[in-house]
Amino acid sequence: MKTKLLAGLFFLILFTACKDDDIPEPENDEEIIDYVSLTFTPKSGGVPIIATAIDPDGEGVKDFEFTDIKLNEATEYQLSIDLRNTATNEDIGDEIREEADEHMFFFGFGQDIFTSPTGNGNIDSRQDDVNYDDEDSGGLPLGLKTSWTTGGVDTEKFRVVLKHQPGVKTATSDVSVGSTDLDLEWNIIIQ
Repeated sequence: MKTKLLAGLFFLILFTACKDDDIPEPENDEEIIDYVSLTFTPKSGGVPIIATAIDPDGEGVKDFEFTDIKLNEATEYQLSIDLRNTATNEDIGDEIREEADEHMFFFGFGQDIFTSPTGNGNIDSRQDDVNYDDEDSGGLPLGLKTSWTTGGVDTEKFRVVLKHQPGVKTATSDVSVGSTDLDLEWNIIIQ
């Protein structure tokens, strides 16, 4: 009887000693994105050009399937990025807008395929130009909307990287900071 009483007292002390502080906070996992569309809308009017990347089996073993980006030469476009988790019918773009201070898109492209921005994008160097048309509450770039002016006829690659940078996004944080929610590369054809 004495043993049962001591065991019960031990468990009572053990369970009352546990505090809510001991419960780990849930992790902010990477977004699950299985559908991406890039919509290039000519600023002077005209039909938008849409390129997609679709992961046919979500988090399975199959790779994303891409449609090429085909833009007209010497044309100014606004790019809008749409991101979705089709398994849960979730608009990931809405979530990224709500958490803009924790996210940033980076872009890489063939040298001088665009006349604005020039160069090869800001994946290799945050200081390189990208024309961001949206920002977070602190005035830092987001990248769901950007502007691009094509150069002459060319074929290159166009890479989009979405970084999740909670608490570490700054004016100088680059593609090496935070976790990667998305890293995709399309063929881009200027015709």
